[in-house]
Amino acid sequence: MEDAAGWEEARVVPESEASVDAVTEGDAALSPWIFSQPWAVCSDTAQRVMDIRPGPLGSQPQGLARAGEVLVFSADDGVSGRELWASAADARSISRLRDVRPGPAGSQPRDLTQVGRWVYFVADDGQHGAELWRTDGSTAGTALVRDMRPGPVGSAPEFLTHVDGTLYFTANDGQSGRELWRSDGTERGTVRVHEFLPGPGDLALNQLTAWDGGLALVSSEARETVVWWVGPTGAPRRVFSREGAGVIFGLTAAGRHLFFLLDPGTEVGELWVVRDTSLAAERVRSFPGDYPAYLTPMDDVLYFMAGAADWYGNPGDAVHGGELWRSDGSTAGTELVVDLRPGALGSMPKDLVVMGDALYFSADDGVHGRELWRSDGRAAGTELVRDLEPGPVGSAPAGLTVEEGWLFFSAETAGHGREVWYSAGRPWGTSRLADIAPAAASSNPFDFVRAGWRLFFVASDGARDQELYSVPFRPWFLCFSKDC
Repeated sequence: MEDAAGWEEARVVPESEASVDAVTEGDAALSPWIFSQPWAVCSDTAQRVMDIRPGPLGSQPQGLARAGEVLVFSADDGVSGRELWASAADARSISRLRDVRPGPAGSQPRDLTQVGRWVYFVADDGQHGAELWRTDGSTAGTALVRDMRPGPVGSAPEFLTHVDGTLYFTANDGQSGRELWRSDGTERGTVRVHEFLPGPGDLALNQLTAWDGGLALVSSEARETVVWWVGPTGAPRRVFSREGAGVIFGLTAAGRHLFFLLDPGTEVGELWVVRDTSLAAERVRSFPGDYPAYLTPMDDVLYFMAGAADWYGNPGDAVHGGELWRSDGSTAGTELVVDLRPGALGSMPKDLVVMGDALYFSADDGVHGRELWRSDGRAAGTELVRDLEPGPVGSAPAGLTVEEGWLFFSAETAGHGREVWYSAGRPWGTSRLADIAPAAASSNPFDFVRAGWRLFFVASDGARDQELYSVPFRPWFLCFSKDC
């Protein structure tokens, strides 16, 4: 685990030395051995951590992220506006980290992005405008990184992206327009990488993506759209360009390959690939109908949904409909994985995530309704995980998130509404937490993040709107500790 390696004075604890009662939440000596053990959900009941904003509105937590082993997020307590909050060392309580902008307006923290033990975010303290901040989960460690555009307007950083311990983003310093920047977390180490458009004008830079030890991104203007690769030295290299009409989207790194989609102005999605050996783009295949969606890498292979008709009625794959595809970057290796629902409708796989050596997604095979599936990339290795809501409607799993070898998601079942489910990828390892909202009401949980020995998420109990909840989640033998 990357986080575990960052703890000072950590040591490997032999199994014979492990003491259930000696290791508690927030312990600063969390060892790699402890983290390497199989994890377990230790209770079927989640608890509201704190009612930050009493009453029906709720504090609406957003942007849950982990700083070391501390959870940080933004919330509005109804008095101080939206500010940054964090869990305590034992993860049993939370408090506001810092009132960055005193008063009801709040600093509006957003784009929380983990880089090592730090979480970077954008906030407006009312004096510097929207600028780059960072936190380690403590009040003292929450600070402005650099005032890149002095004055109340701010540089408004966007597209915060982690690349090998460095944060990349776009910002407007008021002189060079919106350009590419990077930061090591210090004021001196926060610098502009390259001026893609000299002068004060703005060039649209977006889709920042970590790949091949550097950063891939797209620039676009009226006359040209370009895919770039920026190496560790900061020197950009053109990978692909398109003059005139056309839009590039879906930039996705998959091991040695960088994939992207191009609509050349014909409303047909073309899949392209860039290989790390040449940094040259090649067209792989065209997909009529709706654009390929849910692009998800597993090793060097890209998985996605393709073949569906689009919103305008343009037909996709009339034989298979929207189904699961894969591409290894070659034309021959870009193929349908499995036809789960024969016919033009297709199973419409969504919310693709990778856990271990398998791909998980929701799909509707026309028999079980929309349910949770898994695949090893082969038709024979694609199977239903569990039919959570028997019948043609299905449980419609959503928000699939992987944490420590478990899949967390929301699903809707009769008599329980939409609640938290978790799965180890097999029918016997798939369970529901006790209802947060009573009976058939739904708590609508989302944003699952592990921090310390707990799994946090946002939900509503029906009487009040969204607040922060958690459930004990830790290496299996710690489930027997006194504090669980």
